[in-house]
Amino acid sequence: MTTDAVEQAYKKLRDILMMPKSKFSVDLLQIWYNEEDIQILTAGPFKTVFMDRYTIEEYAKKTGIPEEKVRESFNRCASRGVLFYYISRKDGKKKFMLYPLFPGILEYFLVNTNVSIDERRKLVKMLENNEQMTLNLFAQISDFTIFRVVPGLKPPANERLIEVDKTLQVDKTQILAYQDVEEIVREAGKIENNIAVLPCMCRTEAMMMKRSPECERTLDNCFVIGIPSKFIVEEGIGRYVSVEEALAILRQAEKEGLIHNTQNTVDKQGFICNCCPCCCGVFRLILKYHYWDILQKSDYIPVINNEKCKKCRICVDICPLYALMYHLGDAEDKSQDYISVREDICIGCGLCASNCPHGVINLQKVRDNEPATDFLDAVTKMMTGMKKK
Repeated sequence: MTTDAVEQAYKKLRDILMMPKSKFSVDLLQIWYNEEDIQILTAGPFKTVFMDRYTIEEYAKKTGIPEEKVRESFNRCASRGVLFYYISRKDGKKKFMLYPLFPGILEYFLVNTNVSIDERRKLVKMLENNEQMTLNLFAQISDFTIFRVVPGLKPPANERLIEVDKTLQVDKTQILAYQDVEEIVREAGKIENNIAVLPCMCRTEAMMMKRSPECERTLDNCFVIGIPSKFIVEEGIGRYVSVEEALAILRQAEKEGLIHNTQNTVDKQGFICNCCPCCCGVFRLILKYHYWDILQKSDYIPVINNEKCKKCRICVDICPLYALMYHLGDAEDKSQDYISVREDICIGCGLCASNCPHGVINLQKVRDNEPATDFLDAVTKMMTGMKKK
């Protein structure tokens, strides 16, 4: 390919992956794909992330590229985490597809030990040194976001969730699955080998750059669910976990003050991230730039029974976005002290409730933000809601 043709190929893939139209995006692609791979991947059939899926034989036939050449390129890209495959449950064939930048390529490249540490560090340095471009890359400013906060596991749902009408106590059957992280896991676990755990991309990145040396949270606690899980395991990026092990990992994540963040769809959530504000790219953007559009808050906010509250301040200390405030009263016995919630910045993660040792915090439903029906609908909503930068 000529230099101009190579450049056009990178720009074509940039657009397919829905990346910002910038040189920065092309520079990132050049880390992930060599010129031969970019030529093959932009030969025609791949037009939409996640949706266009081909076997090696099908792709070779559609493009006229020799089958062995396609196989070498696809396998090379897959081992680097920048091209994905799944085994069709209909015919048992391996089908390849492009995945979104985030969540997707960024994570699977950064935590992938098949890729040299020098290449991964080069990517991290590029992201760190171009903060505003990285913001655009992550944000893709839209009226609809892929990411949704989901409340934690404990206390039991019928104790911790109350409707907008505070007199109405609801049981677990009234809680929609996408509003309950345990239900997401249990639903996914109905299929064997359907949940994989892998290292957190953001904490991996922070470790590489020694950016958050004080962060001691668990590294291996992000989940991939469904189609990508087999890819994650076969390429050595993660491992399968049972429902019970996944729930145990989530419980530990809550103890460590990590926020459950999942796909903003009704069901078939493809991932669950467990995010810390010191390392997570999403929450660092929120805290630094107050950029709230990147994340859909859960439908809940905490309600604190200040009469029964023991004033231990555990909830205040664990809140990742400083949404809880401790107010000092005049009484020496702290009886006039109380804790309030800043509803404008509370994301409804429920960490205060799940970590309250006295059980005096419930979650009250205050919103009814409807998620997308599935991943394709989510991507469509994100693209149609994109704002001009």
